[in-house]
Amino acid sequence: MQVEFSEIARQTLLENIEFLNKVWTRREITVFLNDVKKITDDLENGKYLQFENSSCKTKSVLIGKKHVRMFFRKENEDLI
Repeated sequence: MQVEFSEIARQTLLENIEFLNKVWTRREITVFLNDVKKITDDLENGKYLQFENSSCKTKSVLIGKKHVRMFFRKENEDLI
């Protein structure tokens, strides 16, 4: 399955990283980015159903010390 970040998702991720640079340590930011990578990998490997429903079409997961919520939705059988 292919995972694509929307333009707003990319921008929000960059804004989150800028903010976290001000209040978190480098190690905590690394954990956050590793969480993003792990979730993306899980989604690419077909583990979409393991995540909790946020709404009828959207799922989400807490990442980065459980301080940031990552949202995603399945567009079709090949794209998240």
